[in-house]
Amino acid sequence: MRRTKRIIPQYRESNPLVPAGYDPELLYVECGRCGAPVMWGEGRATRLLHQAGIDPLELDASCLLVTDGCPACTNRHQYTVQIFRIGSGTEARRPPYFGTA
Repeated sequence: MRRTKRIIPQYRESNPLVPAGYDPELLYVECGRCGAPVMWGEGRATRLLHQAGIDPLELDASCLLVTDGCPACTNRHQYTVQIFRIGSGTEARRPPYFGTA
């Protein structure tokens, strides 16, 4: 029988119905050079965020990891990684919406 660890979710104070934090392995990783999605091995995103000192409780679905290259567009074996939080923007910054479709 497989042993599992019990996880007790922590909740945000502002909205107690929404769990805080986000699984780092679910973050989208993209090459900043060619725009291709980057597939990492299991646990790599968690290790990188831990090394950078980023708490998983600070993450949410708006976070994105961007590398400065990938195997598809460069022949390097090491890459720099940055984390971005994508916002919805204000109404004035969105493109105009026309039509009824």
